[in-house]
Amino acid sequence: MRARPFFLSIRISAAMLLGVLASTVFAQGGDPPGRIGRINYSEGAVSFAPSGDDEFTDADLNRPLSPGDKLWTDKGVRAELQAGSAAVRMDGRTHVTVLALDDQSTQLSVTQGTVYLRVRSLPEGENFEVDTPNLAWRASYPGDYRIDVDAQRGTTRVTIHSGTGAVYGEKGQALPMGGGQQIIFKGRTLAQVDSHEQPPQDNFDRWAAERNRREDQSVAARYVPREVVGYQLLDTTGQWQQDATHGVVWYPQSVKAEWAPYRNGRWEWLAPWGWTWIDEAPWAFVTSHYGRWTLVGKKWGWVPGRMGLRPIYAPALVAFVGHGAAPLAVGGKQTVAWFPLAPGEAWQPTYKATPLYISSVNANMPPLADGSYAYQRKPEALTAVAMEDFQRGKPSKGSWLRVAANALTNAQVVAPPAMPERAKTMVARASNPEIKPAVNKGPTAAQQLEMQRQADAAKQLEAQKTAEAQKLAEVQKKQAAEAQKQAEAQARAERERLARDDQQRKEREQVAKAEEAKRSGQAKAAREQERAVAERERAAAEQQARLAQQQQQQRALEQSRVAQDKRAAEQARRAEVAKQREVREQREQLAKAEQARQSRAAQQQQQRAAAEQARREQVAKREQAKRDQVAKARVERELQARRAQEAKRMAVAAKKDDEARRIAHAQEVERSRRAAEREAQVLQAQRTQREEALRRVSEEKEKERAQREAWARQQQLLAEQWKRDQQAFEEQQRARAQTRQRPDLRRSQPAAEPEVWQRGVPILNPGRTS
Repeated sequence: MRARPFFLSIRISAAMLLGVLASTVFAQGGDPPGRIGRINYSEGAVSFAPSGDDEFTDADLNRPLSPGDKLWTDKGVRAELQAGSAAVRMDGRTHVTVLALDDQSTQLSVTQGTVYLRVRSLPEGENFEVDTPNLAWRASYPGDYRIDVDAQRGTTRVTIHSGTGAVYGEKGQALPMGGGQQIIFKGRTLAQVDSHEQPPQDNFDRWAAERNRREDQSVAARYVPREVVGYQLLDTTGQWQQDATHGVVWYPQSVKAEWAPYRNGRWEWLAPWGWTWIDEAPWAFVTSHYGRWTLVGKKWGWVPGRMGLRPIYAPALVAFVGHGAAPLAVGGKQTVAWFPLAPGEAWQPTYKATPLYISSVNANMPPLADGSYAYQRKPEALTAVAMEDFQRGKPSKGSWLRVAANALTNAQVVAPPAMPERAKTMVARASNPEIKPAVNKGPTAAQQLEMQRQADAAKQLEAQKTAEAQKLAEVQKKQAAEAQKQAEAQARAERERLARDDQQRKEREQVAKAEEAKRSGQAKAAREQERAVAERERAAAEQQARLAQQQQQQRALEQSRVAQDKRAAEQARRAEVAKQREVREQREQLAKAEQARQSRAAQQQQQRAAAEQARREQVAKREQAKRDQVAKARVERELQARRAQEAKRMAVAAKKDDEARRIAHAQEVERSRRAAEREAQVLQAQRTQREEALRRVSEEKEKERAQREAWARQQQLLAEQWKRDQQAFEEQQRARAQTRQRPDLRRSQPAAEPEVWQRGVPILNPGRTS
């Protein structure tokens, strides 16, 4: 059973701080998430604000998305995000925040606008959730869903095109929804404003459906799993070919002769992975973070290899080279140089990770025994940039340096550069919310204020929900306490009966103690009177000290008021300067608006003249048509009859086509469901195998520990038995010595008391026994 969904329960600044400092958490032994997201497609510029930063810039398609990142699409802009195998499509004027994105959950926050969600697979135990200012929606099954958030009216419209899901209110109310339903909710208690069955589609729905069709027809999906982020762009930018050595290989198109993998792009430090390669080619996200590159003849080809259903994301599958601790020098400059890994070469992360994670990234590739790589000393595969350009994240296209072959003779594989200062600044900025980054392009001030207001409303909603949850927990805790009290009532009654006897004894003791306390109280009263006299004297001294301190504070306040007056005057001067700047900007805007108005007026004048000319032409054409209509009336009637028959036939055909499309869509949904079930079964089988292996190892360890403990206990028992027998034997010898009796060796029958060796007791110290 899935857990109940949750709204954003922490402050936005804290969530961003956690995203920036996530590398510290993973460095303590955990693995970073293997699932990642990215902006897969956009029509227009998309604004982006990374985790820990409140200012928006133009988004980079190949920059991975992580928790805390925010996206904004302006009017007329559409974008598509890919999170694992799921697609999130944004309409214009939409604000989305990534709350969680890992191997088990995908959680988004939509505070304004419209999103179209396509959940391709949803195995058991995974969560796909969207939070809005007044509700939370969670998918229960693969399908297509749409969510519209109207921030001004405070409503959320949920549309289920296919699949099933449920919406949740502030107090835990749940409402399941199925295919074809559309409900508009207002408030935080799932109050329904309106509902429809099979709502009509608009332009955004048709655009999303076209994106779905292209995704379903992707050729790359035959060779790589759909969890590989960015696989769709390989269809139109390259060709797949079969190779005898590496199997299926993808070759990019329209690349220059000197091009090599990981050459045209830049490096950026992203938590928790560290240095991450961001390529400038739109198709290069998948080839930079999955698979390996190989040189077939003179052409570079990408080899996906044998990927599992859940391939693991890597920041960059490359190796860095240098001369030991010294960086590679080219033209007298210290550089950072790297080359792509070839098929079969294992990649080693710079962050701490478990062996299972490393094995999954490398698809069970063993580490190289001699430490040599295929492209370590090949200049055509090596890319080098100046150390300063690398640290600043400058794009390497046009600035990379050529390395001679003789300079690579003694080159060794080294660790990448350390964490840059700008990344440390980001951590400090996230830790100190008063530090603000530089201002860049993004939503307008009014839009940012609206988004901030919506975020505050979400925070207030979450605070109320947290308070309700705490109250409910307290009520449940009280109920449990009452049940426990009732269960303990009988035991307490028994204890009270036993305690009454003790109480009588204690009362007698208390009477004696009361008399003793009375005597001590009289002595204490005398001491208290003396202490009160001393206290009054000390209070008088403190009063004089306070008067002196008040005079000193008054002088300090006077000096502080003078300083505040100076600061207020400075602030007033700055406000006046800002006001004058704002007035100038308003005048410039008015001038621009006036120019635009005049331009529109001229354009309207031209349009009216063109419309008048078109009207005259239409009048002439109508008169000519009337003359022709008289001569062709009979022919026209026959044509109309034929058209009516043709329209009727086309309507019947269109109805059949619609029915066929609906059947095909239902079949596609059923195929997706079966594929998701198969993937879930495979994943469940893999989990079962891993759990069974761990269980066997644990059982073997437990069995071995039990054997060791049993052997130790047996040895201890043998030692104790031998000690007892030794003591008995010594006592017997002492008794015989006292009575001076010697054993009769001529007797055929054994003695009444058997010897130690006759009783089968092991002899730990070999020697004579009699």
